[in-house]
Amino acid sequence: MAERVSRPYRGYYISASARLTQTHHPDAAAGGIAEAPIYVGAVSVAQRGPNDAHRFEALVDLGSEQRFATEDEALAHVEQAARDYIDRLLSVT
Repeated sequence: MAERVSRPYRGYYISASARLTQTHHPDAAAGGIAEAPIYVGAVSVAQRGPNDAHRFEALVDLGSEQRFATEDEALAHVEQAARDYIDRLLSVT
């Protein structure tokens, strides 16, 4: 599992993680089930730093992509989703 914390974005720290998982899909050539490694991304947002106890949780639409071929793709996607969420949060009047 990889995790990285961004510098504050509009006052919020973004902690993104990517976890390698195995999926099962039919392998027609072998006549059985083959495992395909994929990465699943997750994100957490905090105002006062990633280790601050005052975090908030929200369901954020990560778009149609939920599985990624590489760790970097997963991290980049969930970080961007968090930035988009923060932008929407701060634009509400």
